[in-house]
Amino acid sequence: METGHNKNVTNFETLIIACTGFGTPYNPSNPNITIPVLTTQHTDAKASVKDVKTTETPFNSVEGQRNTIFKPLKPTSTKVLNALKGASAPATVITDAETINRKIQGKRADNTSVVTPEGETPKDKNSVSQQSYDMQIDHFEKLIELANVEPKYNPNEEPLKIVTLTNYKTELQTINTAVKTAYIPYKTAMQTRDIKLYAPETGLVDTAQTVKNYVKSVFGATSPQYKQISKLVFRKI
Repeated sequence: METGHNKNVTNFETLIIACTGFGTPYNPSNPNITIPVLTTQHTDAKASVKDVKTTETPFNSVEGQRNTIFKPLKPTSTKVLNALKGASAPATVITDAETINRKIQGKRADNTSVVTPEGETPKDKNSVSQQSYDMQIDHFEKLIELANVEPKYNPNEEPLKIVTLTNYKTELQTINTAVKTAYIPYKTAMQTRDIKLYAPETGLVDTAQTVKNYVKSVFGATSPQYKQISKLVFRKI
């Protein structure tokens, strides 16, 4: 995907070089496609693409940390459920714990997996729906509360003690907030890039087409000048 954005910017630079080489015959009345304006537009577009990469790096880093920290959540939740069963907690408590654990595991009541909606992916950086992470934390918190008020839940295993589970929940909340915080500048950079490159009429791609149309009108469709730029590809991504 990023390669496509870069290709548009690179081809736009090639377009400017070609038009500059046409000399004085390249003299558009449209101020938006004069060489100085095109040059500024290229500089801004190039900077916007670079800014996406700059902000993506810390986002990817903290997102990777979140994946690592969240990894034990599902098995831990199952262990808490089994610990409640092993402690002979009341049937109503077990039922509630099973319901909560099923939600954490991403299962329905019939134990089938929750299917990702069409058009979405579990890891979609352009939307980065935090709801699933927020909900997992919320469900885990409810499971801890359920175990905490059950007198029979008193495991000897350190990882299953209420204080340990609570500390882990805090860790989940902290890293999840860090991801959201890192995503804000990344998302803003992507939005800025998309405006610079793909906004109707004023974006780099549409401007490139306007330049092509102008060159075609001045020099002709079969001219060497138009042939020089006609094969430069600009795609909206």
